[in-house]
Amino acid sequence: MIKALKDLLSYIKNPIYYADKTTDRMGFIFLLPLYLATAIFFGIFIFIISNTFNLTHKEIVLSPALKFLVVVIFVPIYEEILFRSLLKFKRINIFLFITTLIGLIIICILKSNTKVLAILSFILLSFLVLITSVKRTHIELYISSKFKYFFYSTILIFGLIHAFNFTGNKYAILTFLIILGSPQLVLGAILGYIRMNYGLVYSILFHMIVNSFIIFSIIRGL
Repeated sequence: MIKALKDLLSYIKNPIYYADKTTDRMGFIFLLPLYLATAIFFGIFIFIISNTFNLTHKEIVLSPALKFLVVVIFVPIYEEILFRSLLKFKRINIFLFITTLIGLIIICILKSNTKVLAILSFILLSFLVLITSVKRTHIELYISSKFKYFFYSTILIFGLIHAFNFTGNKYAILTFLIILGSPQLVLGAILGYIRMNYGLVYSILFHMIVNSFIIFSIIRGL
């Protein structure tokens, strides 16, 4: 576990773009207790802030079985594809990214979620314009040359988007945005490391394991 932690911190300090290396395929599991410990630590501060400013966390209103399916299976797959697949700008990842966006857009249409629909449609349109006007190899070369900025951006966006799952006092949410999103900021860093060093399948698997702990706690509390 110590080696896994050292490798993680070393990579986050200096994230680099390279092909999957030969590594212990189950070594990333040792990062799980690290994440859970940090999530509990930041959870204490989030609990205090939420109670002080009457903030509530949005919940998925579904049966326990459907909630498990969505949170443990569906969410990790689409979030990893959207946030981390394009860290390696390969054809298969481009296909997965576009397919996932289209799927989410269809869901938004069915649910009449116009705000998210507009955002996803804009992202899809912008992405299609990009890949049709610039060669993929040129984009990949640019990403690799500026990789740490792309890597840190995925962490920041992933964390802040999850922070907006809180509702209530908007000024309090904006003020404590980093703290409210801190568990996901840590998770985003770990998932980014796993994605680049182990592969996208492994970051999805780790994300599923983390979410299974979360959903078990929720269902147990019902």
